Amino acid sequence: MGQLLKILLFLGLAGLATARAAAWADAPDWAPAPEWEIDLDGRLVSVNGLQPFIGGELGSVRYGGDESGARIGRVRFAVAQSIGQIWSVHLDASSWGDHDKLPAGLTEAYLQLRPYPFDGFRFRVKAGAFYAPISLENRTSGWESPYTLSYSAIDSWLGEEVRTIGTEAQLDWLGTRTGHSFDAGLTAGVFGWNEDAGAALARGGFTLTDRQTVLWGRVGKPGVPPLFASEPFHQIDGNAGAYGGLEVRYLDRVVARFLRYDNNADPTAVDSVAHTIAWNTAFDAAGLRVEGQGGWTAIFQWLDGETSVSPRGVDKRWPFRASYLLLSKRFGSHTLSARYDRFEVEGAESAEGDDDGWQKGHAITLAYLFQPSARWRYSLEWLRVVSTSYNRADLGEGPPVASQTQVQLSVRCALGSQIR
Repeated sequence: MGQLLKILLFLGLAGLATARAAAWADAPDWAPAPEWEIDLDGRLVSVNGLQPFIGGELGSVRYGGDESGARIGRVRFAVAQSIGQIWSVHLDASSWGDHDKLPAGLTEAYLQLRPYPFDGFRFRVKAGAFYAPISLENRTSGWESPYTLSYSAIDSWLGEEVRTIGTEAQLDWLGTRTGHSFDAGLTAGVFGWNEDAGAALARGGFTLTDRQTVLWGRVGKPGVPPLFASEPFHQIDGNAGAYGGLEVRYLDRVVARFLRYDNNADPTAVDSVAHTIAWNTAFDAAGLRVEGQGGWTAIFQWLDGETSVSPRGVDKRWPFRASYLLLSKRFGSHTLSARYDRFEVEGAESAEGDDDGWQKGHAITLAYLFQPSARWRYSLEWLRVVSTSYNRADLGEGPPVASQTQVQLSVRCALGSQIR
């Protein structure tokens, strides 16, 4: 009941903001009305196996334990306000209906400068909190996927622990506007407050979920190993992280993307007040999305990196890698998708000689989405994950090898200034 009241409070605040947005609709042309959206996602879930990290266990999917039945998928409110011709403010808030530290919070909040194109180039700057341009599947509002309910292992981890809290600049060469068949873009970002990124991956491994950690939310349950309620959006040593990337687009049908990310954290730094360690996390991400005629889409994405800590001179490293292949076919208002994921975290050798944190697994996702209008979407997804986890056996949560199957039926209603 307490969680329901929190959700209703969140909806009430969203309603007040919506009323304010309606009042702005009569504003003069120099102050355009904001664009807003409210999404309500309810689900019926059937799942076996352990609870996920938010429940304090090492389940591989979003739900687990006794969570079969009716669930809140997501309650979301987003607003974007233009300021003049080239500035805009974007806020995106969500509640997931679970027992997180924050019942609702922001997933993104940023100011954007987007001047008019000049001489075949386009420039853009963002400042605030947002996702780096890595994902090729999560391309719709709210950083969601138009193909499946659950994200790939790569994007599940990005939503769980990685967020840019800083500034990003992007420069695009618009070759298609000057007679060429492709565009190209360079991206660079500088950020902080992400020095716990990697902790949940090393301790709990990859999961497949659609739950995004809100800003200054937590991953895990307080006092419960192995995650101990890690807070990924935290600054410890004062260092700034950075990333840089390249994107090439061919006729708006083929997108190739590469990005190098390094949070530049000092792995020897310890916050004595919060009792947390700075995790030095760096990775390379690359991917290709191809959209063919007849509604076909194919996506391949790959990620390879390492996270490490060195408190009191004890150096521990967890190399990790993941990849997936997704195929999707759209038939008018219907979309069928299939995805295969592989993922692995190499364990850090402990003083006892154990591979602390070692995990390896694969997953198959099958999804059907029916969207008769912009307002309504119906989704059915079957997801099966098979993984081996050293920590699962070490903590007495069952055998190291486990399979988990999750079936979700989702009904989503969207309301907004641009939704008819």
